[in-house]
Amino acid sequence: MKYELIAIDMDGTLLGKDGVVSKTNREAIRRAVDAGTMVVPCTGRGWREAKYSLDEMEDVLELGIFVTGAMINEISTGASIEIAELEPHLAHDVIDFLKDEPEAILCFRDANVVGHDYLVTGSCDLVGNSAWWFEVTQSRVHTQANLSVEELRAVLRVGMVACGPRLGVMENKIREQFGDRVLVQHFMGVQMPDPVDTVYILEVFANGVDKWRGIKWLAEKRGISQEKIACIGDEINDISMLSNAQLGVAMGNAVEQAAVVADQRTLRNDQDGVAFAIDKMLNGEW
Repeated sequence: MKYELIAIDMDGTLLGKDGVVSKTNREAIRRAVDAGTMVVPCTGRGWREAKYSLDEMEDVLELGIFVTGAMINEISTGASIEIAELEPHLAHDVIDFLKDEPEAILCFRDANVVGHDYLVTGSCDLVGNSAWWFEVTQSRVHTQANLSVEELRAVLRVGMVACGPRLGVMENKIREQFGDRVLVQHFMGVQMPDPVDTVYILEVFANGVDKWRGIKWLAEKRGISQEKIACIGDEINDISMLSNAQLGVAMGNAVEQAAVVADQRTLRNDQDGVAFAIDKMLNGEW
């Protein structure tokens, strides 16, 4: 195996449509680890949101890159190893800009510092998808209408969840307002069982925060060069890692923007595409 680190997205990649890591994918990850490779989940989820899907692999997965590269945690304990937070004044400005929108504002925070995963604010209630997600993942949620700058420490991401295409318009408005002070993106979220509407997620990070940023930080700490890194993903928020790694592998179900920057294409997530890609690496074909 020529790769010393493999970073793997979760939703749409490692996980099947049922939100579970298949036995085939688990076994492939174990083969990679046995070959001396560090395998790291690299996801937009926070640690608590991801942990229930990773429980069966705690013995082989040491660290995870969470919140789209803004946070690195120990898989087993959730301890924060490194975070990239929004400066409190900037977080306050983004919240103020979004406060009149018809969706609740969701601020992801370092629970090891503030005791909760999500700070919910804004003028509206949660959409049904968010309430469902918090319950399923047992996320710790704090709701507060009015916030001072001083109350916004340890905010890693400000976001919203909405139905339909309107978040694309919001993304452009945020980019026009804040320029290169932030990184903003939107994409399809995890859907409820039998959803009535498709939900999308809008995310605002400090400028420079993306999955590749988290991977690069971890690789440097472990003395792993860029030429020894492989990444597997499917979505908009995977583009940075797919385009920067020595080997970028797009899933068969990847969105076009992610597929075009990848070096290889594997099978779909419901066809154990992660295992297929890992075996290609182990065999020296990729």
